[in-house]
Amino acid sequence: MDETWEHLLHISRTLTSEYGDAVFIGGVAVSCHASRLGPNFQESSHDADLYLSLAGKAAMRDRHEVWHNPKLQKDSALIEGEELDIYVERQHSLGVQYPEIFAASEEIEGIRVAALEHLLILKLDAAKSRWGSGKGDKDVRDLARIVALLDKPEHEWLAPHLNAVRLETLDRAMGRNDLPRLLGLNHHEGGKFRAWLDMNLVKIARGNQAPPQAPPEEPPPPPPPRPASGRRR
Repeated sequence: MDETWEHLLHISRTLTSEYGDAVFIGGVAVSCHASRLGPNFQESSHDADLYLSLAGKAAMRDRHEVWHNPKLQKDSALIEGEELDIYVERQHSLGVQYPEIFAASEEIEGIRVAALEHLLILKLDAAKSRWGSGKGDKDVRDLARIVALLDKPEHEWLAPHLNAVRLETLDRAMGRNDLPRLLGLNHHEGGKFRAWLDMNLVKIARGNQAPPQAPPEEPPPPPPPRPASGRRR
């Protein structure tokens, strides 16, 4: 990995330790999760997006240069020479709200990151808005890594957000014929990975289906007739 990426990881660990409410949601978060697939699935990025509470933003402004971009509904901060995008509670247009993201977040290698289920939603929105742009292929690779790890999705985290538009974006991204090539996989590896993705996609989509309705309750059957006498024959 290049020096810039290593520096971003260092900054991410530092911010995790200094700000208890900081959660990473961009390329750093995807890479941390992807480490469980092995080093070949990790990819460096210049994307270290951060999700903060209102109190966290106030605390960060006391120590770092922070400026707001109302058009993009996000803030930026200059930290150790690197510019980070910051999305602040109730001051953004992200598809999942901060309290929900924070409650399900976890720490990986010293960096607090959003859950895979929430990263999937955020990445689907980013992929849809950047489809066909220079970042489009990177979004598809990140989605593939997330889906590969979601073998046991928490459906209560997905169901409120996985609407028809996002499912369509997911199908379009994962249906690309060149997906194995984008991930640097050979024909054999690509076939195995594709089967793995297809299995997990079924599990992910299942969480968006309404639970089956219980059949109407029928009255209990009448009790058997009582014998004429108290003795059994």
